[in-house]
Amino acid sequence: QIALFFTGRKHAGENLASVLARRAAEREAPIQMSDALSHNSPGEFRTIVGNCMAHARRKFVEVAPHFPSETRHVIDVLKEVYRNDAVTKAQKMTDQQRLSYHIEHSGPLMNDLETWLRAQITERKVEPNSGLGAAITYMTKDERWARFTLFLRVPGAPLDNTLCERALKKAIL
Repeated sequence: QIALFFTGRKHAGENLASVLARRAAEREAPIQMSDALSHNSPGEFRTIVGNCMAHARRKFVEVAPHFPSETRHVIDVLKEVYRNDAVTKAQKMTDQQRLSYHIEHSGPLMNDLETWLRAQITERKVEPNSGLGAAITYMTKDERWARFTLFLRVPGAPLDNTLCERALKKAIL
């Protein structure tokens, strides 16, 4: 895993494009983990894009005081997924073993969560313009759900980019 820190006026995607331009073209596409901002795209360079589950979770934590039961459900499901990931690390599973474990243990949780999230909006249980609606939309909009669940399809795909976030905080401090 590599954490790169760039300062300046460029967006993350522009910085990533500069790095990928120096990479051998025949190499397999790298996994790119970030929040869901469009400025994180490296343009013409191919990556396997994942979105950070910690960023998605944070959206629900922020609105929890106003929607305690609904957010509790989401946070509890994600807690189980993170527990599953901790098991894979504790048992020092290979990327393929970790993928299989997550498919078996986290896959049903995430499938149920997706159904629940989408039902909140389609069945009008949640106002789409509310804080909870915005958190749900952040997770389910366009291709984002697939990016948040990359760890269920790609060996080695992380759940989040907290490794980079921690490194970034050190640089900022």
